[in-house]
Parts: sequence; C-alpha cells; structure tokens
Amino acid sequence: MTGFDPKGSSALAATSCSIVITDCERPDNPIVYANAAFSALSGYPLEEIIGRSCSFLHGPHTCAQARADIGAAIAARCGIRREILNYRKDGTHFWNDLTIDPIRNAAGLVTGFIGVQQLIHGADPENEDEPEQNLRLAHIAQHIHGYVYRRVMRIDGRIEMIYTSPSSRRLLGIEAGHMQQPFHDYVHPDDQAALSAAIRHSAAKMSIFREEFRLVDVAGVSHWMRSDAPPRRMANGDIVWDGVAIEIDAEKRWEREISHQAQSDPLTGLLTRAAWHEALEEHMKVSRRTGGSCAIICVDIAEFAALNHRLGQWIADDVLREAASRLASATAAAGGIGARLGGDEFALLIPQCTDETMLAALADAAGEALARPMLIAGKQIAIRCCVGATLHREPQPDDTDLADITDEIMKQAELALRWSKQSGPGTRILYSLQLDDRFRNQAVLARSLEQAIAGDELELHYQPLVDLASGRIVSAEALVRWKHPTLGIQRPDLFIPLAEAMGLIVPLGRWVLERAMRQSTRWRDAGLSPPPIAINVSGSQLVDPGFIALVEEALRSSGADASDFELELTEGLLIEPSPQVMASLHALRTLGFTITIDDFGSGHATFRYLRDFPIDKLKIDQIFVRKLVMGSTDALIIRAVVSLARSMGVAFVAEGIETEMQRDFLLREGCEIGQGYLFSMPLLEEDFGWMLANHALLPLRPGESGAQTDPPLESQAA
Repeated sequence: MTGFDPKGSSALAATSCSIVITDCERPDNPIVYANAAFSALSGYPLEEIIGRSCSFLHGPHTCAQARADIGAAIAARCGIRREILNYRKDGTHFWNDLTIDPIRNAAGLVTGFIGVQQLIHGADPENEDEPEQNLRLAHIAQHIHGYVYRRVMRIDGRIEMIYTSPSSRRLLGIEAGHMQQPFHDYVHPDDQAALSAAIRHSAAKMSIFREEFRLVDVAGVSHWMRSDAPPRRMANGDIVWDGVAIEIDAEKRWEREISHQAQSDPLTGLLTRAAWHEALEEHMKVSRRTGGSCAIICVDIAEFAALNHRLGQWIADDVLREAASRLASATAAAGGIGARLGGDEFALLIPQCTDETMLAALADAAGEALARPMLIAGKQIAIRCCVGATLHREPQPDDTDLADITDEIMKQAELALRWSKQSGPGTRILYSLQLDDRFRNQAVLARSLEQAIAGDELELHYQPLVDLASGRIVSAEALVRWKHPTLGIQRPDLFIPLAEAMGLIVPLGRWVLERAMRQSTRWRDAGLSPPPIAINVSGSQLVDPGFIALVEEALRSSGADASDFELELTEGLLIEPSPQVMASLHALRTLGFTITIDDFGSGHATFRYLRDFPIDKLKIDQIFVRKLVMGSTDALIIRAVVSLARSMGVAFVAEGIETEMQRDFLLREGCEIGQGYLFSMPLLEEDFGWMLANHALLPLRPGESGAQTDPPLESQAA
C-alpha cells in the first residue's frame, strides 16, 4: 500500500478507539499498522499483530455469516459495518462494533482498509443474567440483517406466520405498526410456490426447512433471503418452525457479477467459453426437435504471442477486438453466434449449414475476414490465422446426452484446428473421420483395456504441486498412463471415457488407489517424506456400494494413512449430488481423506452447491490459467475464485501453469499452490522419488540449489 504512512500519524496512535490498517495489494490483506488501543483490546503485542490477517482474532463461535459478509465487502473493495465476536490472546472473547472503510490512493484505487473496533460493553452472554440476555436478544432481533420468525402449519394444512421480529418491518419498509397484509404476500410471486412446497416437504419429512427466496418491500424492491429452521410437532398436532431468515443480497450480487463475467468476455464482448458451451448445448436441443444442422468453426490467430511481444499488450488487445468484431459481423449475418474461447482463439456457430461445400465456404470466409489488413493505432497490421471446422447434421437418438453431443462436436472442431496449426498459418482444414485416429484405435483399445488393468500395462506418473513462492513440492497428483503393446502410450482422455463406457472405471480406480498407496508407503520405508498424493475419483466409484470397503482394504493392505491422500472429484458432482455420493464423501472425510474439487469453473456449479458440499480444496480449471491474459475474463474469474475460496476457508490450487507470467499473476492474487508444466511434467515413480530425495525446488534450473545430483535419464529424455 502506497501513499500513506500510518506510523507518522500521532492522531491514530493517541485515539482510544482500536484501529488497524491493512494492505489489500498484498496476499491475504495483512495488517500494516495497529495502534496501542488495538493491542490492549486484543492482548497481542504489536510485533505479533503486524503482517497477520485480521482473521487471527476469530474463534470457534465467531459468526460465519459475518465473516462471509466482511470477506465479500473486502473483495468488492467497499466498506461494511458489523457486530462480531472476537477472541483475545488469552482465549477470552469480546463483542465489538467493527467498521471497515477502504483507503484510496491519488488515482482513486483502493490500496488498503482501515478498521475501527469499539468494544460493546456488557456483551458477554455467558455472564449475563436472564433480563440482560432478553434485552440483548431483543436488540439482535431489532437490528439483524433479516428477521427472526415463528411459522406454524395447522393440522388442517394452513400455513401461518404468527411472529416476525421488528427488523422484518424495517426490511420491508413498513412504518411503525402492524403489517397490512399476510407475510406470505410479501414473498415474490415467482417464489411463493417453491417456498410453500419447501415448508410442506419439511413438515412431511420432519426435516430441516432450508430455502432461498425473495421478499418484495413496499417500494417494489426485492430482497434475497436464506432461511433455515428445524420443525417440531406440538401436542395439538401443529408443526412449528422457529428460525432466522438472513438477507443475502450481497452474496447474490456477487454471484450475478461472477456469472456476468463468466458469460461475457470483457475485452471483446463475445461469449466466454462457459457461455459458449451453454449456447451450443441449447442449439443442439433445438436441432434435435427440428432436425437442423450447423457449422462449428474454430479460429486461432497465428503467432499472436510474437505480435503481442512486438507491438505491446494495448495494440494486441485492439487486434483481438477488431478480430472479434469482424468474426461477430460475419457470424451475425448468417444468424450465428461467436465466442472467445480464451487468448487468441475464437469459435463460431452458424446454423443451417447443409453440406461440406457450404462448410468450406463459411470457414474460408472466417479466414478471409481476418486476412484483410487492420488499421490499429495508425498502423497497418496484417495477421494470419488457422481455421478448423466441423459439420453437425447427423440425427442423434433422443436418449443421447446433449452434453456428450456438444463435447464431441467441440472435440471435432478443435481437432480440425489442431491439424490446421500443424499445417501452418493460413490453412483451413475440415474435420473428417478418416483423419481422426480416435476411432481407428478405439476398437483395439476396447478389446485390450480389461487385460491392461489386470496385467502390467498401466503405470502411475506423479505431477508435483508446488508452493508458488518457494518452488517447494507440497503434494503430487497421481496420473494413470497406459502403455499399449502395439499402439504405444495412450492419453487418459481416450481410455478413461472408454473405461466408463465399458463399466471398467471401478476396477481401474481400484488399481490406481492401491498402486498410489503402496508407492507412498515404499517411499516412506525408503526414508523419504512423500507429500500428500492426490487421486482422481469418478462418480461411478462414489455410487458403487463397495467403494468405501475397497478403500479401507487398500489402506490396510498398504499400511498407508488416509490423511496422506487427497481425493479429486470433477465439478459436475457438485450439481445436485445424489445421496449415495454425499454419503461416500462424508465417509471418506471421516477416514481422514482431503476432498478436492478438480476443474472448478468448467461446469455450472453455484456457490450454493459449494456451501453444502464437504470440500477442503478447489482446483481451478486449467483453461482459465492457460488462456490467461491480464484484464481478461480468465483473470477476473481467477481473482473471484481466489476470493471465494478464501471466504469459505478452503485451499485453492491453480493448475495448467506454463509460464512465469501466469505464476507471478497467481502469486499476486493470493494463490499459494500451483501445478503445471512450468514446474514439471508428470514423472515416473523413480524420477519423483529422486526429487523427494534431493529436496528439489521447482522449476529446476542449472546452478540452482533445489537439486543436488543430475536427474535420471528417463526424465531428461521425457
């Protein structure tokens, strides 16, 4: 934080109010100044305060909602006021009235925050007598950001709200006095049916009522609420809920902002990758009913990195904007849509493409649109591009999953683009089955996969995860590889979906579990200190009734400890997980495993699913890191997910790091752990063991102290 020297302010030092100042330009927003009053209030000497996050004052009974509200306000660079329970160094707690305001520099940018804490005297519920407790409860009910309520379902099925705290009237903008209409009438019309259904479901199952809904105040403004309350049955048969409804407008605004950033690329205005997949899937849904066809075209600007380096980021950004504008105009004229998939890669969907001749003409038109010289900042700039395209016209069975269709179409278009890049700039290639070796090899792979699992054709490679600041290895991901005797090394994206389709994913997963656990034990027996090993687990494994017993047996037979392993799940499991999945996850956490969500951001999970899911760590989808451009949607999404993970108290990992620029950006944004080819490719067991034995720091460079001996020849050859 620049432009402010708190140590030179005698006024701050002399005031009786407890004051801290933080620097939000550094990771975790550390304290850079605290006055003597804060030290006296907290019981910590100044030397134990400076450099720490304010969260060190929190304890077991600090309100999670207040912490989340404060985290959201800081992430949004705005002020907030909350009453919060904090803890002194000696373990005693105290209530304080906390006000946080941003500090801005001369340019108006927020560089830090100032926090003023005022002790709320007498706010010690453990030592209050009953009248004092009642008085304080009345104060809370009056000023809560929401309301306290009692709801009753009569034995004849009528639902009544028989009490709401005074804060509800303030929320709804009602003047002093009673409400002029039933409370239910203030519920947004679109939410009334769902709210009633949730209440009746809670009554029928005698389960906790939990729902999010909107209230509409007298001025017509909607307020998002979240309510949780357990039911209880009275002697007369009525069912009663005593609960609290908390206003969550800030969380919803944050969700909408993240959603907007995820939908619209801020640099070009085109759809983002996630929004593109949604639009493509929606088009497939329509074409299934109408029988329509479409063209999918992928375009990549050739040698864009060199152009960016030669002309600078600002001009390169203008080139991307102009390219996007030209592609969007050409696509809109044909009734299609365009997207920026990341970096310098674009995708186009054009409906009513009937044959390969028309597909070739559309692909050529996209290339020609970018081939015309651009006038950027007074300079004539010519670019070349590579184009890959595919035609979707074959009817699909009604029971074919739309997501599978969409994924296959995109694979075809991206394969065609890859072939075009291999041929050089200025080329256009159309997808064809004859060029696609996936289908030539699939029959052979299908016949031999079961034998490979039972035989000696599989092996595990280990890709290190490192501390971004030091390069120290902190964990590793176990990645299965298949050495086919005739086809050679097979990519996991080919044989793992095949294992899913053939019902072999459970035995394949068992092999990976047992092999990783045995190897970790062997390293430990050899005197090494292996870090936690991450193992990928599929939904099919989690719903298998014998999976937990299989895991327990693998731990017993290998002598391994569950706390030395992480289980990585795909983000898709977050969306309405089945009871079997949730039961398996809770059982695995009870055993001691760490639960990680992999490829976060590639699907459609919301913060609500994250909140309800038993997770310990988030790994952001590598596409956001690999396509990272400063100021891009990918950068904004990474920044938002880091803030989300921090506010939830879960660890955050970035994968797919390939450049020092990406690593440095992630470090500045507060990401501590990373994975990618900048540090290391996936390694054979003996190569990873060499790194452990030599306490290697990554990435390895000649002359650095991370390695003490030369790595094995296998790694050098790889």
